[in-house]
Amino acid sequence: MCISCGWKPEGGDGMFDNPIFQYMQDAFEKAGPQMTGDDRIPDEFRERDLAATGYIGPLFIYSLIKNSDSDLIKYHAKQSAMLLALHALNSVVAVVPYVGKPVKKINTAILVVLAFLGARNAYFGKKEPVPYVGQIFAKLLEVF
Repeated sequence: MCISCGWKPEGGDGMFDNPIFQYMQDAFEKAGPQMTGDDRIPDEFRERDLAATGYIGPLFIYSLIKNSDSDLIKYHAKQSAMLLALHALNSVVAVVPYVGKPVKKINTAILVVLAFLGARNAYFGKKEPVPYVGQIFAKLLEVF
């Protein structure tokens, strides 16, 4: 017996005879014709989403593997890798006595804000470097 509606299955009853199930099935059938095969997410937005999620730690590797031929994803993956390298260097700063931990906290806050700005640029499809640090990194890449 169903606790919420009181329906009790009888000998020949199955799940499909339940009035609640029939109501849900009718609702899905009515909504079904509105969905077509064209309701998929366009590749442009999928590319932007992958580029933006690349700013979450080492996920830039996943976005490169998933869509390696996109210039937008390659650009933002490089920017994200640069931020990840700066996070690693930030851990080295914490070892310095007395000054290390406060400086690390400030640097971490700045790097998180820069990652959000980079993810925002990626989500809007812009190929702009992360402020300050990204511009320096872009110049270093041109040299090598």
